[in-house]
Amino acid sequence: MKDFNSYFESIPELETERLRLTAFTREDMDAYFDILRDPKVQEYLGGGVPVFDKEPHISNWLRNINDRLLKRKIVFTWCIRDKESNRVVGRIDLGGFVKKTAAEISYHLSSDFWGREIATEAVERVTRFGLDELGLARIQGLVRIENQASIRVLEKNGYLREGLLHHYPFGREFHDVVMLAIVR
Repeated sequence: MKDFNSYFESIPELETERLRLTAFTREDMDAYFDILRDPKVQEYLGGGVPVFDKEPHISNWLRNINDRLLKRKIVFTWCIRDKESNRVVGRIDLGGFVKKTAAEISYHLSSDFWGREIATEAVERVTRFGLDELGLARIQGLVRIENQASIRVLEKNGYLREGLLHHYPFGREFHDVVMLAIVR
């Protein structure tokens, strides 16, 4: 296992049977913004995510996720790609590191890919990266209680429900969320 700090030099490319998890590039932005604009996706992002789809916002966002936030060891942000078509299908993050031992996972997908086990596959790979490669002892996820599909994604990957947080700040709104975690 490499030293924890050495992983933060660049976004590591991860693969699964059907997916490639890569750093976002400028060429990915139109497809990613289309995902964010989807009302079905927005519903679970807590009041919506502002879509800054013009320059200089795009360049600043890319610089933040691929450089500033990474170098400060705050978060890994991966673009989820379908391996066969190279299509951008979503995003997955691992961040909020606590003393190099714990982190939080979050993700969202194009609604075109819901129900295909894509999220389950991406979460499985990022969880293995966090536990096995980074050496984390705990990874947790917060999911709005009404998002049963996302709760199932984490549970399929060995995450256990730890509790319910009432009126929790989620995006730009407050919601009841389920805390799930996997520990080593």
